[in-house]
Amino acid sequence: MKPNILLAGVTGYIGKNLIPSIKDDAVLYTLSKYPKEKDFKEIIWLEKDIYNYNDVLSAMNGMNIAIFYLDPTKHSAKLTQAAARDMNLIAADNFGRAAAKQGVGKIIYISGSRFDTETIQRLSAYGTEVTQTKAEVARPHVAVELQSSKYDDVRSALSIQLPMNWTLNQMVEYYFKWLDETKGTFLHTVQKEDYFIIYIKNKHDPLLVLQRIETDTDMITLLLVGGKIVKSNFKKQGKLEFRKLKGTQQVLVHLYDYIPKLTWPVYYLFQSPFQGLMMRGFEIDCRIKHYQVRINSGEKIKYTK
Repeated sequence: MKPNILLAGVTGYIGKNLIPSIKDDAVLYTLSKYPKEKDFKEIIWLEKDIYNYNDVLSAMNGMNIAIFYLDPTKHSAKLTQAAARDMNLIAADNFGRAAAKQGVGKIIYISGSRFDTETIQRLSAYGTEVTQTKAEVARPHVAVELQSSKYDDVRSALSIQLPMNWTLNQMVEYYFKWLDETKGTFLHTVQKEDYFIIYIKNKHDPLLVLQRIETDTDMITLLLVGGKIVKSNFKKQGKLEFRKLKGTQQVLVHLYDYIPKLTWPVYYLFQSPFQGLMMRGFEIDCRIKHYQVRINSGEKIKYTK
């Protein structure tokens, strides 16, 4: 019986050289947010987003081998505001988590990124064997902000230090407390069971309503289920994800599948910069808290950015 092989990010230049050499010996699958069935007919296309853990988990079902090569600048969203490194970490962490959960035997990583070392760490963090190719294929590492897309969707990601001795749950709850208590945000928050409500003056007229769900170990997702800044779309539901990378004190905060209610130019010029400013402020606050805990524990260190 032929093995099932999942290809991620290898349907461009790599695919043209790799696919012909293995198509007769394996059943090939690939996951893509925007499938290109006409360009690569030898592959079974799975319409999945590599930055969405549940999509990757579904794609890994029944696979024997998974091959990881990623140019983290392509086909992400209409607006992507994130460093290429953070996008690569999200994709690699999804791949490693899902491969381990679905019992995939091996991950093959195609070398050539300046993030090779940490990518392999992410891919192997959950126990799956990872083999690195000797041949290298360079990546551009230049994040593309605006792209063509089927939807007016937004993606952003930021790496944040988890304060020492904090759990991921504590960070999520503190985020809403921080929004409420920091004067510069102009925002207030209230929690009702698994729902967080963000508002300016009237909690009955919210800007945003988020529903908390546990996606996986050390991964908390907040679904954007309502509010004045959310546009209803039956195919897209915005998500704000807090993900702790296994073996580190690093948390990736990832907003994706979000379709703004405002017209696109107004969102881009006003709401988007405000969101980015709030998240950077929270990142600085968490970094300072981590530093303070280390000082209080007796470490002799100096604060650096």
